[in-house]
Amino acid sequence: MKRALQETNTYTKEAGYFCFFVLLLLGIGLMSLYSASYDKALRMGYEPQYFFHRQLLFTALGIAGAAVVALFPEHVIKHLIPVLLFLSLILMALTSMTSLGETRMGATRWLRLGPLSFQPSELVKVAVMLYLANYLGKRDRDLKDFWVVSVPIAVVFLAAGLIIIQRDYSTTMVFLFLSFSMLLIAQVKITYLLYYLAIAGIPGIFFLLSEEYRLKRVIGFIFKDIDPSGINYQVNVSMDAIASGGILGKGFGQGTYKLGKIPEVQSDFIFAAFAEEWGLFGVITIILLFSALAYLGFRGAARHRQSSSFLFLTGFGISYLLLWQFLLNIGVAGGMVPPTGIPLPFFSAGGTNLLMNLGMCGLLLKIILKAPKEQGPKPETHESLNTYRNRITDYE
Repeated sequence: MKRALQETNTYTKEAGYFCFFVLLLLGIGLMSLYSASYDKALRMGYEPQYFFHRQLLFTALGIAGAAVVALFPEHVIKHLIPVLLFLSLILMALTSMTSLGETRMGATRWLRLGPLSFQPSELVKVAVMLYLANYLGKRDRDLKDFWVVSVPIAVVFLAAGLIIIQRDYSTTMVFLFLSFSMLLIAQVKITYLLYYLAIAGIPGIFFLLSEEYRLKRVIGFIFKDIDPSGINYQVNVSMDAIASGGILGKGFGQGTYKLGKIPEVQSDFIFAAFAEEWGLFGVITIILLFSALAYLGFRGAARHRQSSSFLFLTGFGISYLLLWQFLLNIGVAGGMVPPTGIPLPFFSAGGTNLLMNLGMCGLLLKIILKAPKEQGPKPETHESLNTYRNRITDYE
């Protein structure tokens, strides 16, 4: 009893730390967006606080949604997964194949329904992640069978194909890495995963080479001096902004690169504006915060490895997705990976991404708080039963 109480207190403390880190990142993200986006808003003809006010609204909605998700019973979540998956695939098809899809910056990622506009690709990532956790968790003893494994792989390819049709290569890459990681952690045979990589790699390379601008990005990443004012302009300016921040930064609101120099400063390259104003100290701070967030998520998921494959895989998937998006975004801003349109979680402007991230945090909070189920006694084997009978015989 005492041990159970101590474990409960530990889970509660970890959940408290998790909530604190999420709220702290949200606060820093809102401050950074307020500082980085006002010039961009003015140049677009909006009020200076346009992006900040929108993000503040979605933050409130996201926190409320996270609280609701955290209260959902596990069996209700499992029952909702097929509906969520079907709905997300339908919305993806409507975005890619009908006039409801809205194209921005060369990609048809947005679905417009009247005054509402959102990105179904953010929803499909979460829906497929939950589907994989549920499917693989139920069939953890049958994952050596190729045909059992082929079903979730087919769903992954279907969703990835719909994302590719939207010309959203960066989201496709994150989605495939997430799916591959979940299959790997579920202990699917490595041979099947190699098939998976080969099948995904061939069309991926074709898609990469089919568009001139993507090919230029890769070439520009390899040869950084080939066209500093053209292909590499975004990354070069971003790196200059980061370097200009020094150790302690220029101070909140004092950055200059955000004033028309950094492209998409409110979304894809907000990290550069943050680093200019907060310096190396600020960069290390958010790296530590995201690392702590991922650590608590992985730790909470690991507790359920033996008792609930669904909670284990879901916790792993959420933690991995948040961490991977963060690393990929700062990698782009720092010139370590080719430019991709991946938002910085809790920082970049965008309601759909923020709502999905906070919803996932609500589910991850539930996983961290939940105590693992007690394992029942192992059934007696034939050997132990025979030993018991022999002892009775000897006694008689």
